[in-house]
Amino acid sequence: MENLRSDNLIDSPLEERINSAIQLKGDHLRAIIRDEDVHLSGEVSCSADKKEITSLVESFPGIRFITNHIRIKLPEERRRVEHF
Repeated sequence: MENLRSDNLIDSPLEERINSAIQLKGDHLRAIIRDEDVHLSGEVSCSADKKEITSLVESFPGIRFITNHIRIKLPEERRRVEHF
């Protein structure tokens, strides 16, 4: 149990830094770190933004894996058609 506490204390500042860095890139973006694995979620407007966020997260030291669940937003016109 003690080991889990120290992992969480180490991950917390890194998680905060990553979340601050990615917030400007899309809507509701979130990074959660568990055992050197970053789980990304949220929405961006294009695939280039998704790739840029992945590259940005890879640049942080101590990250071994990235699970990317970031979605690319559909243009508003296309979104309306698909909901009918």
